Amino acid sequence: METPADPPREPDQPGAQHLAGITPQVPFASRSEVPESERWRLEDIFPDDAAWEAAFAHLPSRLSELIAWRGLLADSPENLAAALSGSDLLELECLELLAYARMHRDEDNTQSVYQAMTDRITAFYYQFAEQTAFILPEMAQIDADLLQKWQASTASLADFRMLIDNSIRNRPHTLSEAEEALLSRFGPASEGINDIFSMLDHVEIDLGEFPDEQGHKARLTHGRFAQLREHPDREIRARAFAQVHDSYAKVGRTLATLYATRVKTDIAFSAARRHTDTLANALFADKLPTETVTGLVAAVHAGLPDLYRYLGLRQRLMGLPDLHIYDTYVPLITESQRHFTYSQACDLVKAGLRPLGDDYAMVLERHLSDRWIDVHETPGKTTGAYSWGTYRTHPYVLLNFSGMQNDVFTLAHEVGHSLHTYFSSRQPFALSHYPIFLAEIASTVNENLLLQHLMDQCDTSTPEGRLEKIALLNHFLEEFRLTVFRQTMFCEFELKAHQAAEAGQPLTSEVLTDLYRDLLVLYFGPGVVIDPFMHWEWSRIPHFYNAYYVFKYATGFSAAVALSRHIRQEGETAVSRYLTFLGSGGSGYPLDLLKQAGVDLSTAAPVQDALTVFAKALDELEHLLASITGSSLVQLT
Repeated sequence: METPADPPREPDQPGAQHLAGITPQVPFASRSEVPESERWRLEDIFPDDAAWEAAFAHLPSRLSELIAWRGLLADSPENLAAALSGSDLLELECLELLAYARMHRDEDNTQSVYQAMTDRITAFYYQFAEQTAFILPEMAQIDADLLQKWQASTASLADFRMLIDNSIRNRPHTLSEAEEALLSRFGPASEGINDIFSMLDHVEIDLGEFPDEQGHKARLTHGRFAQLREHPDREIRARAFAQVHDSYAKVGRTLATLYATRVKTDIAFSAARRHTDTLANALFADKLPTETVTGLVAAVHAGLPDLYRYLGLRQRLMGLPDLHIYDTYVPLITESQRHFTYSQACDLVKAGLRPLGDDYAMVLERHLSDRWIDVHETPGKTTGAYSWGTYRTHPYVLLNFSGMQNDVFTLAHEVGHSLHTYFSSRQPFALSHYPIFLAEIASTVNENLLLQHLMDQCDTSTPEGRLEKIALLNHFLEEFRLTVFRQTMFCEFELKAHQAAEAGQPLTSEVLTDLYRDLLVLYFGPGVVIDPFMHWEWSRIPHFYNAYYVFKYATGFSAAVALSRHIRQEGETAVSRYLTFLGSGGSGYPLDLLKQAGVDLSTAAPVQDALTVFAKALDELEHLLASITGSSLVQLT
């Protein structure tokens, strides 16, 4: 079964940053105040809760029909095809029910009705997995050569070619039917660990109050923190950072216990599947070698001197005696900061993505104008941004749009996910689920194309044009820092945490904070002060509850740098390759699909090439700054 949904991106994740220094859009006091055109229309999935209930009530009979194939799969290719088709249809229906419930829940996490609906369909989802656990073991009993012959000669098995190939690959890791059923029963408990963190993060952990621009006390939310961390007043930034991280530190031992339980669960599932370790287990489904991660970490380590150079430039431009992490999110210049309405953001995204051609533009227009997007922050709404949807309807996007320039980039990012899903849905359902390893590529291609469009509009013969381009280059360098360097640091944290637990070391709060502190020192370098409260940052990162997810941001960004360069340089030929890639879904293994699109991530070369692009962008930034400020770099913020 596919993962029900990717985790929503939090304000500190790539593509979810905000610019500060101007008055942001005030969150709506209630959801009813948001214009209907800027609220998503989940009625496209089910017209109302009653229709959801009717569909849910139908699931047990479908499951009974599917279970009836138990013991018969090896009798004929037709039996196998019937069982796989039935399983696909039931999964599709479960995911529709789950999407409707979860996305309604995300509108307001304080409302219990949709949490209950989410819990019910999640429980059935795992019941479905448990009671159909016979499928893979029965397939494993069919001779591999015979199974491949069935697939080649039986039309009704054509859509299941990847499933069959993976079934053969998985044989060393497939358990008996009883063992598979037992393992499935632990699914809800495993998912519950993630849900506990989500509820703590979104509802229970109180970030306290923080004065607004008028000095009045206001609730400190995740979205507001994303703005405050870029505030031009250094004291405000420092207090906001300390307050947020101290809020998590107050329950730090609980969060350490929760994360340690998550890691132990990863280890248990890895051992049950007879993988050598959790990393091998995580990479197996995508047929990725462990060098994909270790090579990424090594390549990024080699590129750290350029990151140190960038941070040193930032300190000089800001005129600071020392640099703290709370200084690293402030835009380098204030002159370029603008506020955008949502309509203006949509127009900018459409203009930036014109190089992708008419077919892409047509679907993009529907996405932006046909209520596929939930736009604004409201009380209780899930923070950050994500794209999700259903196979038989269309993708949706959750935003917390506040009108900053980076919200425009977040919109481009998320519709990149959505259009990848939309084009992939032209594949049969069994081949439509593109792997998570590829999930961050289309989104980042969109951001890069938008960035290049905006930079092309800059007239660098004028001081104003140079300032605008400086701001955009700073944006790219920040996206790179947060997506490649920072996500690789996160990856190294979870890799070291899992390795420590696999070696028998307890993951106490002291162990985790020490580990995270050492990585902060390594990745930020000797020129940045690491405040003690930052040692607790690991405790508020939601992606750590989905092991070895974050490295895909870094590899995806590197692939996107190459693909967006091909699109701009080669035009229609590269666009055709790229749209074929988007429409490939899960019809092949990710490294193979990427090679067909023109990028080879089987080596660290794309990461190394992307690091070279980072260095060149930094060179250009320094050159433009020198042309404005003279022979020495001076403070611009």
